[in-house]
Amino acid sequence: MKGNENSHVIVINSKNSNLSSIKKDENYLNEIYKQLYLEYEIDVKNINIYFIWDRDNESNPSDVTEDLLSRLGNSLENKNGEMNGLLLLSYPCIEAFTISNFDKQTTSLKEKDLKKYVKDNDYKINKINRYTLLNATIMMNKGLLECGITEYDLDDFSKTSLKVFNKQELFLRSKKYYNLLSLISIMLLDLNIITIR
Repeated sequence: MKGNENSHVIVINSKNSNLSSIKKDENYLNEIYKQLYLEYEIDVKNINIYFIWDRDNESNPSDVTEDLLSRLGNSLENKNGEMNGLLLLSYPCIEAFTISNFDKQTTSLKEKDLKKYVKDNDYKINKINRYTLLNATIMMNKGLLECGITEYDLDDFSKTSLKVFNKQELFLRSKKYYNLLSLISIMLLDLNIITIR
């Protein structure tokens, strides 16, 4: 398969693992954006930006998470002059995406069991391919249905993100863990890498 030489994926770590680093440390983000422009000639105002994070309720307080979900709902352009960017959470952590690539059933696993589950089932990132990505998208949609969401708007995903967040917080209170759900497939849909027909 021939690649597109104009397509680039740049992965940048945040200053720390706390979600509030997006909100509190705008200087850090500005420095990154400046570096991207000066070194790579990338204008961050005209590219899709995604913030991929684990829903860690211990290090990421609910009020900060909820606020950022409401503000970061579009990868290219947000309301009220907010920076472009779409915040996508994995409940409870990134292993949810790995599992959803390979598993067709699992929606409930306690966080402490996830790494073991991935290892025991030999689910490896280097085995992810276009077919497993489709499975991850199907599993994401199943998870959204469990949250009572039957449709969503990629141009303003914040409303859906908040509904998922509130439902997952209810799951956490009642079951003591989150339902397994990764929203990383939203990025693939938003970029038209995966299309629904």
